[in-house]
This record gives sequence, C-alpha cells and structure tokens, in this order.
Amino acid sequence: MKLNLFYKSILSILTLSVCVILSCKKSDHATNIINADATVLNTGSTAADGCGWLIQVETPDSTFSIPDLPAQYQVNNLKVHIAYHKLATRFYCGQLALAKDPGITEIELDAIKKR
Repeated sequence: MKLNLFYKSILSILTLSVCVILSCKKSDHATNIINADATVLNTGSTAADGCGWLIQVETPDSTFSIPDLPAQYQVNNLKVHIAYHKLATRFYCGQLALAKDPGITEIELDAIKKR
C-alpha cells in the first residue's frame, strides 16, 4: 500500500514538472539584441504633429521610436551607444499618419549610455 502511494506521488511530481517545463516560453528577444551607436532626436511634441523622441542608429541608418526613453537621455542630438531589440509595433505620428506611411518601428532599449 505504501509503495503504491509512493509511485503515485512520484508520478504526480513528474507530471507536474513536465507541465511546468512545457508551459515556460523562452523569450527570443535576448538573441536579437542589436548594439549600435545612435543619436537621440527631438522631433517635437506629438500634440503638434511631431514624432516625439526618436533614435537614429548610425549603422544601418535607421530611425526608431522609443516608447520609454529615460528622462536623462531626452537631449536633442545626444550621442549614445544602445543595445536594443525591435518590437512588432509601429508608431504613427504627425504628417506620417496622414500620408498613409507604414509608421516608425518601435524598439525597446536593453541598455543605453552616453558616448
């Protein structure tokens, strides 16, 4: 009887462990982190047809929207080094929204420092 209870306990623990392992989804953004030199740009308030704070990456030459740029880096033409990954979302702003433009790719910063 005790042996049967022992096997049921082991089976329950193994089943629970397998369920937990299979339900965990590994984030793939860590493998897609890009390091680049960039410049912070203030394109004006979104309320006045600007696009807010953007990051222009030097290589490759691209401009991205950053939903959560830290306040200490909100300096126009500030040279920075960033580690980032692209998000699936796009930011539509100013005249771009009226021109049926595909919008600006948004990024999430993994690290940022002044150059």
